[in-house]
Amino acid sequence: MNKFLKLFFKTKMFPNSYDWAMLTLRVIPSFYLFYYHGIGKLARGSSSWEWLGEAALSLIGIEFGYIIFGFFAALSEGVFSWLVILGLFTRIASIFIMVTMFFAGFYHLAQGDSPESAFIYFTIYLVVFILGSGKYSLEYLLSKKLRSEN
Repeated sequence: MNKFLKLFFKTKMFPNSYDWAMLTLRVIPSFYLFYYHGIGKLARGSSSWEWLGEAALSLIGIEFGYIIFGFFAALSEGVFSWLVILGLFTRIASIFIMVTMFFAGFYHLAQGDSPESAFIYFTIYLVVFILGSGKYSLEYLLSKKLRSEN
């Protein structure tokens, strides 16, 4: 009975469980974001970026900068998702992805579609932003190397 209780009530299931959880939270959603959303938006180019920018910015009454905002949305889903996977500039990349997902969620709401996946991605990247990349990341390796040099 004691082992059963430890399984469900112990704060850590195994050594480094926090870091393994952060690795999983970074890699799996970021891969899906890249594969199902980012790669296509990057590949379609400026006409797609303009449509993305107009869809998001028109929600808040802005009538300029569509291509730039759309490019940043495509960049967030297509490139910054890989930075999160690698654990490099994780918090900065997460901010860009969160902004993109915030606008995507409200765009889907305005269209009468389900904003669920956009807001789930937003929540995931909010957690990644708050907790950082964890031990299994390039950031950790670089900071460890910098500490050993000093």
